[in-house]
Amino acid sequence: MPRGLLRQSTQVLKSRNFNIDNGAGTTVDDAISVGSKPINLQKAYIVYTTETAGTVAAANVTIGTTVGGTDIAAATAYANSSTVGTTTAIPLVKTRIPANTMIDVRHTGIAATALGEAYVVIEYTVDE
Repeated sequence: MPRGLLRQSTQVLKSRNFNIDNGAGTTVDDAISVGSKPINLQKAYIVYTTETAGTVAAANVTIGTTVGGTDIAAATAYANSSTVGTTTAIPLVKTRIPANTMIDVRHTGIAATALGEAYVVIEYTVDE
């Protein structure tokens, strides 16, 4: 590789699976990374592992560098009536994450009246 060029490959982080109707306002946090090098976030999205039924948009996920933080991504609502494998984009407000910094995904649920489960994927690169 020529001197001065950085090699980058896209890598993926995945959160645990969240039950969307785990209780109104009930939160579940998943600290999914503490990297030894700075990372560059490329995109984030929700992946539905079971079909959502009914109104689930009151439930949401946030991504931050602290537990419950929103400095990487503000609250993004789950999509109503999604099928297995579909995705919902999560707009990123911060993309450069320093070394040794936690990335936390927070799920906030709704009352146990709607179906659906999902996880969050974060795609990123590391300068090498």
